Amino acid sequence: MFKFKASDLPEILTRWSARYSVFVPSGSPDNAQMRIWSRRTRKEVRFMEPDEYTNLIVAPKGFVFGEREELFRWEGNEKTCTAISAPSSSSLQEEDKILFGLRPCDTYGLAYMDRFFLGEHHDINYHLRRQHVFIVAVNCLEAGPECYCASMGTGPFAEITAHTEYGMQAGKGYDLLLTPDYGPDHKKGGKGENDWYWVEAGSDRGKALLSHVAPLLYRDLEFTGRRRKKALQEDALKTFRRTLDTSTVRQVLAAHFKDEEWDAIASSCIACTGCTRVCPTCTCFTTEEEQDTPHSGTRVRVWDSCQSVSFTRNAEFHNPRSKTSAVRYRIYDKLQYIEERFGMKGCTGCGRCAAVCPASIDMVDIMARMKEQTPHEVLEAPAPAVNVHYEREERLFDPQPYTPLVAEIIDIFEEAKGIKRFTVRYRDRPNQGRPALRGQFFMLTVFGAGEIAISVPFSDRVKDAFTFYVKKVGKVTTAMHNLKVGDMMGLRGPFGVPLPYETLKGRDLLVVGSGVGHAPVRATLVRAIENKPDFGRIAIMASASTYDGLLLKDDLREWAKVPGVEVHYSLSKPTDQVDAHIGYINDLLPGLGLDWKNTSAIICASARRIKAVARDLMQLGMKPSDIYTALETNMHCGIGKCGHCKVGSHYMCVDGPVFTYEEMLQLPPEF
Repeated sequence: MFKFKASDLPEILTRWSARYSVFVPSGSPDNAQMRIWSRRTRKEVRFMEPDEYTNLIVAPKGFVFGEREELFRWEGNEKTCTAISAPSSSSLQEEDKILFGLRPCDTYGLAYMDRFFLGEHHDINYHLRRQHVFIVAVNCLEAGPECYCASMGTGPFAEITAHTEYGMQAGKGYDLLLTPDYGPDHKKGGKGENDWYWVEAGSDRGKALLSHVAPLLYRDLEFTGRRRKKALQEDALKTFRRTLDTSTVRQVLAAHFKDEEWDAIASSCIACTGCTRVCPTCTCFTTEEEQDTPHSGTRVRVWDSCQSVSFTRNAEFHNPRSKTSAVRYRIYDKLQYIEERFGMKGCTGCGRCAAVCPASIDMVDIMARMKEQTPHEVLEAPAPAVNVHYEREERLFDPQPYTPLVAEIIDIFEEAKGIKRFTVRYRDRPNQGRPALRGQFFMLTVFGAGEIAISVPFSDRVKDAFTFYVKKVGKVTTAMHNLKVGDMMGLRGPFGVPLPYETLKGRDLLVVGSGVGHAPVRATLVRAIENKPDFGRIAIMASASTYDGLLLKDDLREWAKVPGVEVHYSLSKPTDQVDAHIGYINDLLPGLGLDWKNTSAIICASARRIKAVARDLMQLGMKPSDIYTALETNMHCGIGKCGHCKVGSHYMCVDGPVFTYEEMLQLPPEF
């Protein structure tokens, strides 16, 4: 450990600024913002001493996770389109930055973002920014009025650990950590003769920063710094006026999920999204298309919020998450779901969300109030465990995960009313990446219009031409329906967890599809029917409002001719095309006569219909672990980053879309 005189801090910053862009807190105590420091601008920026501000007004995440970032550019017309990855050109030219004066809570927030963006699927945009950022944190000696970071273990003098396998740092959440140690003659915002800073390095990059200012450092030969830090920490912790009991958070949240109080809390929320914009750990984004000319444009990602009214809205304006669910979700995500998923706190205790909320929605007050209403025996019980473990497939590193590969449309067929079947082939190479498996999905791009998730209906044996069934329901699907043979589109994927084909063998198989729900299970059916001796009876239930709206009509007719395969239709309106039951498909289940204890079922429909069919199947004797579902929702990125498809601690695009019904029951009931 080293120390330096507080009066030398401006000189240290100036020396660093000769090599780096140095950002320091500037402004006023209630509006501290990061501004650049340099010899040239030194007089223009009012540098705030660490005892002059509690925290920055906004978390510094914008330095590593841009509020607006280019993902890729496209050029050309429908016949010659090219997608060009954008981040490398701009991010690699950035200067190295030092963020000076970050508080421990914000330092923890950046360590969490390292874990989030650089783990599982590696986010290249974040990586390219993060490698240029050095963190010089400064311990707090006094808590602010909204602070409760000490309760979260992210406050002053906290041992912040970065996940080194994901981050840029050597075990700590900072490169350098400073601790002010003011003498008796100290004046706020000033520098006394006995004012010092203790400094310790948390990474090799931090040691490099110290080497640039070595003449101004004093080595702590008597280990005084450790003793002083302990005393200063004890004094700092006494200044906290707000606390959150984290020891019973899980019990309280489990006991109050369905409370009517959430309706009252949500009624005051105006969906301004201020809470998520200032939060150090909010990472949600959406994508937008910016068309420069008729023949070129850019896809950008911009910050989004789980509190925006359209965040989870699907095509045809169906939204599985109500306003009450959205308000409740944010609090559960910060206090439970993030920690379940990533092993790090989702709330740093900075208090910004309560400070900026015009409706005074305060997580600390809500939890304290609900804890008072929780029976003592519930608080004393062990915290609810996470019952379902999701094995995520290891994925190859993709240096450009957001850039689609260009594919040419080689065939278009009107499959049903408002539904077209597109057959595409990669333009440059016949096969890109690994084969798609049953139940997975691709992200399909119409350049200039946007991107949507579409299930894989083709066999994993297909290596060249891929088919997709697309229903015309929104902006992107409408643009896709306007494309012609020979036009170009973009593909990313395959993504998601596939159906476990091998576990289906030796059993009866029931497949229930509603509307376009047969598309995700077509690949499984094709393989099972090709290998019929590996299975018992195969029953296919096709449901739609009208026969004209039914998918896979030709396939269904051919499959019905195979011995041991039966096809049943359920329609809302009668038809003379097939012998169809008029009503719900559930009515047909008891008459199938399958060996229910030795049957596997696959259901593709809305969440409401899945639950209705699954309940009837369990009454017939099936186990929920033998019922498979495809839970598709509002997917924007396909790699578990944008947050739109997150349900509880799980991302539908990464942990799904295939779940057993047993797993589905473990998800929060909002789904």
